[in-house]
Amino acid sequence: MRDLEVIENELEAAREALSNVKGTPAEVYSRIVGYYRSVRNWNKGKREEYGQRVMFQPDTSLLASCAPVEFSTSDTVSNTVAEEVITEERLLLFVRPACPACPSAKAAASRLGLPMELYDADTDEGLAEAVRRQVLSTPTAILLSANGEELGRARDAKTIEKLLEAAIAV
Repeated sequence: MRDLEVIENELEAAREALSNVKGTPAEVYSRIVGYYRSVRNWNKGKREEYGQRVMFQPDTSLLASCAPVEFSTSDTVSNTVAEEVITEERLLLFVRPACPACPSAKAAASRLGLPMELYDADTDEGLAEAVRRQVLSTPTAILLSANGEELGRARDAKTIEKLLEAAIAV
C-alpha cells in the first residue's frame, strides 16, 4: 500500500509534466465576409471581432412548448398541423422570414406533394421545435416516416427536391 507522501510526490511529478506540455498550433477557419479563411490570415480588426464573437446557445427552457406551429403565408405552401393518427410520410420545414434561401426551399418542399409542417424559427414555438430536432440553420427540411422516424434532411431547394428519392433509395 502506498503512503500519502508517495502519492503527493507522484501528483507533483504529474503536475510538473503537464505544465511543460507543448502542442502543435491548430489552423482555425471561420466565415468572414461571405467565405471561409484561416483566422491567422485575417487583419487585426477582423481578428479582434473574431475574439469578441459569442456562440449562440438556444434557450432550452422553450422545449416544453414544442407543438407544431400553423401560420399563414402568402405562398402556396400547405401548412398542416400533425393529426392524431399520421398514416403517411410528412415533411417538417424550418424557415425564417429574413432567410434568402427559404422561399425557394418552400417552393421545392411544396412540389414534393407531402403533408408539411412549416416552422418559423424566429418564433418561440418554432425555435423550441428546432432545438428539439437539432436544426442549426434555415432552411432545413426533415422527412419523417408515418411512425415519426427521421428518414432524411435537406438544407436547400435542390436537395429538398431530391429528399424523397434519397429516402426511398435507402
